[in-house]
Amino acid sequence: MSKTTSQSKIPILNLLIFYLINVNNAKDRTGSPTRFYTKNLEEIYSKNTVTGSRPGRIMASVGNGFVGTIIYTDTIHVAGIYNGKAVSKQWPIYPLYFYEHTHRARIPSTCAINFTVVDRSGENSYALDVSEGVFYRWFESDDKSITVEQRIYAHRSRKHLIVVELSVTKSLGENVTLSLSNNKGLPSRDINFKEYSPKPGVMFGVGEVRKPEDTRGFKAKVGVAWTEIPSSLTIAAKVKNKTWYFVTAITSSISYGKDVVVNETLAQWEDANRDKKSLLKSHKEAWKRLWDTGKIDIEGHLELSQAVYGSMYYILSSTRADWPYGLSPGGLPGGEEYMGHTFWDQDIWMYPFLVLLHPDLARGCLEYRYQRLPAARILAEKYGFNGAMFPWESSLSGMETSPGDYYGESQIHISGDIAHAAKLYWRATQDYQWLKKIGYQLVKQTADFWASRVYYKRKDEKYYIHFVMPPDEYQFPVDNSIYTNVVAKQNLEFAVKISNLLGRYVPTRWNKIAEQMYIPFDKKLKYHPEFDGYDLNMTVKQADTILIGFPLMYDMDKQVRYNDLRFYSEITTKHGPAMTHAMHAIGWLELGMERKAHREFRKNYDNIVGPFKVWTEQINKRGAVNFITGAGGFLQAVIYGYGGFRLRENRLDFYPTLPRGCTKLTIRGVHYMGNKLEFTIKKKMFGVRLISKGPISPRLEVVMIYKRKNRYTLRLGEMLYLHRGRGFLRIPRHDR
Repeated sequence: MSKTTSQSKIPILNLLIFYLINVNNAKDRTGSPTRFYTKNLEEIYSKNTVTGSRPGRIMASVGNGFVGTIIYTDTIHVAGIYNGKAVSKQWPIYPLYFYEHTHRARIPSTCAINFTVVDRSGENSYALDVSEGVFYRWFESDDKSITVEQRIYAHRSRKHLIVVELSVTKSLGENVTLSLSNNKGLPSRDINFKEYSPKPGVMFGVGEVRKPEDTRGFKAKVGVAWTEIPSSLTIAAKVKNKTWYFVTAITSSISYGKDVVVNETLAQWEDANRDKKSLLKSHKEAWKRLWDTGKIDIEGHLELSQAVYGSMYYILSSTRADWPYGLSPGGLPGGEEYMGHTFWDQDIWMYPFLVLLHPDLARGCLEYRYQRLPAARILAEKYGFNGAMFPWESSLSGMETSPGDYYGESQIHISGDIAHAAKLYWRATQDYQWLKKIGYQLVKQTADFWASRVYYKRKDEKYYIHFVMPPDEYQFPVDNSIYTNVVAKQNLEFAVKISNLLGRYVPTRWNKIAEQMYIPFDKKLKYHPEFDGYDLNMTVKQADTILIGFPLMYDMDKQVRYNDLRFYSEITTKHGPAMTHAMHAIGWLELGMERKAHREFRKNYDNIVGPFKVWTEQINKRGAVNFITGAGGFLQAVIYGYGGFRLRENRLDFYPTLPRGCTKLTIRGVHYMGNKLEFTIKKKMFGVRLISKGPISPRLEVVMIYKRKNRYTLRLGEMLYLHRGRGFLRIPRHDR
């Protein structure tokens, strides 16, 4: 073979290799249960949010529970960093009030990097891969000679980092230039940053939040170090591929002293840059571990599978076990929504997904509440009550941060909601040490609050709770909200139980109030009125009365449960928040009415906006965006509705049903008493497998309730297949 012939084949070989790389990449750029793909970003990106003209209304986001951002927008949020005083107004007006009141502090983005390939036209495509926690953008030139891949992620295990990577691959032998821009936006109105460059290639900003929640409050100091972003990048003619790394590191004085924030931030950035080539790998591995802990897989129904994975992802990307600073309705990246405050949304709507599949993250939610018990006691004292009265809205300090005093004064069911979450954690884990340290205090202090908040009517020998706002916020003020009264009753009952278990003093008043709590009931129509004086002509904003059936599991006759569901499904507005339909679906599945359940369950899709499966609070893309409260309700419909799970005392009930259109539903990583299980639901059969168990975890048996009770022992690694039906898991009697 001549020298000329050999050389002529080299470009052909390069083109072939380049083609094969592109073909393999193209296979990865398609939709799947965990990859949400689109070629049309402009339509999504041009929308506005409820708080002004910020773009990216239904855009994808990345987060790790410490930092988060909506892709290509001008804002980064850090969990626990708030600015503004907790000052009440009778009617908040956006956007002016937003900047006065306590809200998540805005950090100008250092990771909203956009690029164009100079003098080259081509096609862009985008994907959010929730299995990896990575947002992708691809550019491919018209002649197929240049591809650019951009990767954006908030590092899951190295929580202080947000990373942008740009990889260029080319086949032609000439320079290729990328023009860069970063959407940093205006200077922050929340943090007075001073910016400088401590050394070539890195920029640094440091500042304190402008206003704490009160005059004695803590003013957090924030440090941001980021790779300097040039106006352009060039890959030389002889170079075939090259990757650039843009790393942002953020720390605050919440975790480090103010005097070391600067040094610690720079150290985080420098460490990351030394390891920059392995950052993506370690990030993906961390997300894999998270998914291996607990997830839901669906076969035969791509739309549902993507909705489920998107819902799990947006909740998981807003929380982490080692940074317990609360979950807000809009998540961490969408921190403008509801000002980033923590409501009952965390404890009643998002938490139930976590307590079974990610108990370490559920524990973090309770840790957030426990750390703010002193503030809750102060709030109770302010209103003349005992114990702990948790605020309706909470941020860093645990003070009441509602926009009006009447919200915090009347939406008191939040205290019972927190006690309910503590009860679920205890039932799921049987963690005795946690119960002694944290659980008991949460439940005892809230029980003391209820004991001082009730009103006793001697004539009726009943206890009443007056002047409240129920979950149905259309109604205020009301007396004897059924949801409030039931959650208070159960709070007191659980306080009695765990006090006896721990050998603590039990006030006789707790038992008496719980036993004599007034629960509204219409004997004629056999249903539960929402409150005293309620009639069925009143429009309901959201799930309220039906919540006593689930999640509270208040004992009632099946006919009453049916009536509650039927009456309230007809009078609940279509324009309320997203999670209502999920609760109706759970109720109908509980009664075995699959057709009614399916109709309600399908309505959830109206609140999920593609292509990135972003939840909106209301239908027609209205209300809060990245509304993970709705995502939490939806996941409950899958786990507690179609899975039929109920955490009861000393057992885990299940009643599996396959969602319509699916061939298989698998709930992997159900954590119960230190055991990790997998439930597989098919059309006629379902399976239970014990994946792993802790060193002191008890043995479990499956009890199926057919015509008689059938018992089956679970053995590690073995799949037990059974006919679908009602059953439960428990410790065998002879092991107790």
